[in-house]
Amino acid sequence: MNVFVNGKNTDLPQDVKNIALLVRFLEIPTTGVAVAINNKVVRKADWEVHMLAEGDEVVIITAVCGG
Repeated sequence: MNVFVNGKNTDLPQDVKNIALLVRFLEIPTTGVAVAINNKVVRKADWEVHMLAEGDEVVIITAVCGG
């Protein structure tokens, strides 16, 4: 399946079907992360049940500290 992750076309393996699996596949830490699919934020509690679809636009934002 192809989705766009932060504007980049990404080809996903067949077993990456939801947001939780996508975040693991991309090796992104789950703390301090927000995910939006097609301009709608998905609560972390829903990552396991929110299924990805062909062509979805995924935005992953990671909070960072700094000064």
